[in-house]
Amino acid sequence: MAIAGVLAASAAKAADAPAAAPAPAFPAATTAKVVDAYLVPRFERFQKATAKLSDDLDATCSGKPKRLSAVRDDFERTVLAWAEIEFLRFGPMAVTGRPERISFWPDPRGLMQRQLGVLIAHHDATALEPGALAGKSAAIQGLPALESLLTAKPPITADDEDGRYRCRLAAAIAKNVQNIAGDLVSEWNGDKGWRTRMTAPSPDNPTYKTPNEAPAEFARALVTGLQVIQDRQLGPLVAANAGNAPAAAKPPPLPFAAAGLSARFAGAEVGSLQALYETVGLGRNVPEQKAWMPRWIAQAWERLARDAPAAIEKRPGETGDPDRERELRIVRFHLEGIRKLIGRELAPLAGLTIGFNELDGD
Repeated sequence: MAIAGVLAASAAKAADAPAAAPAPAFPAATTAKVVDAYLVPRFERFQKATAKLSDDLDATCSGKPKRLSAVRDDFERTVLAWAEIEFLRFGPMAVTGRPERISFWPDPRGLMQRQLGVLIAHHDATALEPGALAGKSAAIQGLPALESLLTAKPPITADDEDGRYRCRLAAAIAKNVQNIAGDLVSEWNGDKGWRTRMTAPSPDNPTYKTPNEAPAEFARALVTGLQVIQDRQLGPLVAANAGNAPAAAKPPPLPFAAAGLSARFAGAEVGSLQALYETVGLGRNVPEQKAWMPRWIAQAWERLARDAPAAIEKRPGETGDPDRERELRIVRFHLEGIRKLIGRELAPLAGLTIGFNELDGD
């Protein structure tokens, strides 16, 4: 049976199934492994990348314009480190809109460019004061605003009043992102930190009462991350390359396109999602009659790692290209297949309840 048919059958069967037996307790050792070997190292990598970016921008704006080359490399590393964690919307990432402050995207109304333009036009000194950006609009606090400054012409190293302001604003944004990243890392640690909360469930735990609640966050992040790529990156590209799309249609916006990082961003997301899936171990210990599912998922991850960046990469025939439409649809098929098998089959088999909101539209 084709995977689409299997998924439809599994959904119908689930609707008619009797009440399930009590869920097995998720292994505590696996939860600790996910936190210690997957989550915390990736947040630390992001924090270190933001610190290097902030340091090099400070140097660039303090009379060392040749450091701008290092800044661009730092920005790339920071964006790719962000791609590895941006879908982990629990724990410290659920506090005070941090994901939006780090990366205000998608931005269909162009708020970032408008608000950034106002700051630059007025050389607003209040935005340059230490910590001031944290109290301003999320649209100008993070990586998309910094990307705009780093890719604009003339460069931020231009030796005039406007260039000096844009450089100092870029440095302020980088410092703001570094501060958020530092908070993310610090809040994993300590007796009341998120590591302790996730690895020590109890009735007294303010967030996780049972052993399966924290692992359910991991499964939910997998489903959400796959859906974000499918809906926000692949979906608009598929529509733009459909057979009835006008050849001159404007390419849809993609994250970090101005810096040329859209394809690598998607590749980093997919790689991190695969690493999370494998660390959680959702493909283990499935019944023999469903053993084909983790095998199919393993092959789908390989296809995505190879095909997703290439399909997203801008090239001639950006819109209205039937060959590219087919490539994008294949990538979307594998994203959707992994997502639904995890959400409908593997997570429930592991005793993990994801919740309906993450599977809306299925």
